[in-house]
Amino acid sequence: MKRTGLLLLIVALAAAAAPAAPPEVPKLGEGKGQVVLTWDEFVKITGYDPAKKGPQVLTVPWAQIEELLGVKVERPDKAAAVDLPWQDFKSLLEWSIKRKAEKPEAPPPADYIITSCEYSGKITEDSAQLTLTLKLNILREKGWKRIPVLPAGVAVVKATLAPAEGVYLNSTPNAYELLTEKSGAVEAVIEFSVSVSTSAGINDVGFARVHPGPSVLDLEIARENVDVKIANAQSQLSKQVDGRTAVAAAIPAGVPVSISWERALPKVEAAPTKLYAETRTLVAVADEILLCRETVDYNILHTAVRELKLAVPKGASVLTVIGDNVLDWRVGDDGVLSVMLRGEVIGSYALHVTYERSAKDEAEAPVIRAVGVERERGYVGVVALVNVEITAEEVAGATKIDARQLPADISAMTSQPILLAFRYVGKEFSIPLSIKKHDEIGVLVTIVDAAVFTGMQLNDGRRMAKVVYSVRNNRNQFLRLTMPEIAGEKIEIWSVSVGGNPVAPAKDDQGNVLIPLIRSASRSQDLASFPVEVVYIETPEKVAPASGKLRVELPRAHVPVMHVMYNYYAPPEGEYTVGWGRIGISGPMSLVEEFTALATGRGAAVVKADAAKETGKMAAQFQARAQQAVAATGATPIRVSLPINGKLFKLEKILALKDDPLWFEVTYRNWKVAK
Repeated sequence: MKRTGLLLLIVALAAAAAPAAPPEVPKLGEGKGQVVLTWDEFVKITGYDPAKKGPQVLTVPWAQIEELLGVKVERPDKAAAVDLPWQDFKSLLEWSIKRKAEKPEAPPPADYIITSCEYSGKITEDSAQLTLTLKLNILREKGWKRIPVLPAGVAVVKATLAPAEGVYLNSTPNAYELLTEKSGAVEAVIEFSVSVSTSAGINDVGFARVHPGPSVLDLEIARENVDVKIANAQSQLSKQVDGRTAVAAAIPAGVPVSISWERALPKVEAAPTKLYAETRTLVAVADEILLCRETVDYNILHTAVRELKLAVPKGASVLTVIGDNVLDWRVGDDGVLSVMLRGEVIGSYALHVTYERSAKDEAEAPVIRAVGVERERGYVGVVALVNVEITAEEVAGATKIDARQLPADISAMTSQPILLAFRYVGKEFSIPLSIKKHDEIGVLVTIVDAAVFTGMQLNDGRRMAKVVYSVRNNRNQFLRLTMPEIAGEKIEIWSVSVGGNPVAPAKDDQGNVLIPLIRSASRSQDLASFPVEVVYIETPEKVAPASGKLRVELPRAHVPVMHVMYNYYAPPEGEYTVGWGRIGISGPMSLVEEFTALATGRGAAVVKADAAKETGKMAAQFQARAQQAVAATGATPIRVSLPINGKLFKLEKILALKDDPLWFEVTYRNWKVAK
């Protein structure tokens, strides 16, 4: 008898026949609508006629649907039924079958996994006979799987595969591999041979692993008392059994099998530690104190150490101890410096120690000595940080040497010249130092590299001057200037600037002008210069005559001026000769065609390069001040002509000190007398 499985969503059918359903009616998707009928029952219930051609409508009485579902739905029409065209029924049937079909399973993340891998066997000096026991679990069910097991460079002797059917060992140019369509647990036991190489008494055997995963080695070497090394082994255990050496080891994934062995050397008892030391000490003499830096180079033999001891000279205070992996250090009451390290060290090791000790007229050069060493040698260099004279006469156990014979790292500790140098070998030595302090002499802390004057002489006797000093200053607070002193002449300072910034000058109790200074910036090992600019007006008591002699005095600085230059612009209409055409300018300053080329500062170089441009600026400043005077007093100023294009005379003096005379006289005639 024919049977058919029909998965119908009866609730959907019921909803098509009834506008509403009680809460107890199963909802769509709850899985309560499966109906299984025999073919006769299906035909009887639905009224389907297999012999009838053309479209048919299947009619299912509502009472039978209630009976099949096992639920009761109250309806006023007891004769209700469900009519469903055959094509709709067929579509519903196909949909229900597809819905019932199980979803496909997700593919496994890997084709197989290795559950265990072991290499065992015997190794001789000629060859290695090994067995690979490999257990794996094949996850992918369908299709052929290729599983590499051994490299192609080994010689396979025998292979036992489980299950015996459906699993095959295949050889490729690169590897031996398992071929199978099966899934589940598979075991392979493969016997193979590998050659052994010997060089300088060391035997080696090795091969690559082509399969992933860790491995266990269980090997037997046909010799006793051998030292076996397995590269990259995470653990290794060796023991002697009946004249053979048994080795067990675990190696991680991704590394080849590499085994080497040689005759084990008898263990030698550890010898006691031997220490050798070399010290390099720099002693810097300061005011009643010695500042010391010392490097101790150790050579540690036989046995590693974790603590080093050094003897500190009496009265010395250790400041720092620096070295690789220094954990802690302390100086005991016995004067021994103990240095603890984070781990044991052997071979070369260096410590760097800084310390100090008070000293007055006499003191011994303090050197920290290594304790418990077989031999020590060292070098000592002495420098002075202050004005002291250092001598060393009665030296015991040490040798005076030239400073050039000292190791380079002592010279690298200081920029000061090394005055005394010594070398010692042995346990006892003494380097007494005699320290004699001398009175200090004041040195030059401020200097003017150049002073460049630009002066415009007016035909009424007034003179407008501008001077730019190129100053290098270390710690002076002021630049002190003595202004010109001519009977009946008035000096008025218009402006002062330092480093391009305006400042307010002051005057001391002796009438000197005080210009506040800044400290020069450092430039390599020298100080950089900065400009100090002063603009002033000289006004005589009486108007200058048309012809005569005029004295021009320059301000004098209270510090040395290396180069004084004066650009003197005289009224253009005047004549400045005396006698047979000789220039009518005289005095301690030299009249020159061009200024001497000396190194000057930036401010002086600008004035020297374009003196005419400076006179233009000064003329503008003069006119501005004249307009201010008119606005303040309401008086009409005297009309004067500024000699911007006047006759230029250049005068200079090399190295002007505080008391050096700085002046010159001008003999002239035919000036236009101002009215």
